[in-house]
Amino acid sequence: MRKLMKMKQFWIAAAIGIPLVICIFFMYTLAGYIPVVGKYVADAKLSLYSGETISTRYEFPTSRYVASGGGGKLLQYNLRNNTIFDEAYNDAISNQINRQYLSFIAESAIDTVDYPGMVSIWANIDAGDTSKIYAKIYVLSVYDGRNIAAQDSERQICEFASQLIESLDVNCTSIQMAYANKWGLFELICDSGKKPLAYHDLAKHIRKFNEEDLPLDYIEWRNALLT
Repeated sequence: MRKLMKMKQFWIAAAIGIPLVICIFFMYTLAGYIPVVGKYVADAKLSLYSGETISTRYEFPTSRYVASGGGGKLLQYNLRNNTIFDEAYNDAISNQINRQYLSFIAESAIDTVDYPGMVSIWANIDAGDTSKIYAKIYVLSVYDGRNIAAQDSERQICEFASQLIESLDVNCTSIQMAYANKWGLFELICDSGKKPLAYHDLAKHIRKFNEEDLPLDYIEWRNALLT
């Protein structure tokens, strides 16, 4: 009887323990850390940054820790990259960057090139040194109606992106941009991690949309351009 009881206890422990180990292993593989442990790190980092006590919650599937800061603005900590996202700061720097962007397109205005009215930005703050900013710039479609050669399309994308980055007073480490001309619709997605983007990084991260994947607004624009 005692032996049967021990066997039963063993199988109960196994039934509970094995799924738990698998679950922990899965979370570690997916996120690179165990979320419960990461919460303590996130709470400490965001509390130090904000100057008030912060209690985060783990957000799946982004693998980030989120909380509300002053004024209900989002605070977010990325343990993998040791970076902080502060919505209040992001709003402020977005206004600054868009003023610079408007100056840039005014200075480089070409009648046959249509620029988006604004850019979006996602600025990550280095949790170890909050003076360091890593910004991702989102540029919606640039419509280039100039009569350029097909082989010059990628060069035009790289030149526009690099000139824009140089005009902005922020450490731009990532860019996502759509560019259209009569030869097609292109997308540039380049992320250099924490290093400033360089011209030579851009060209290898450009892809051209297949004809069957082209959105209707681009097709209508191209048809009007070519008629």
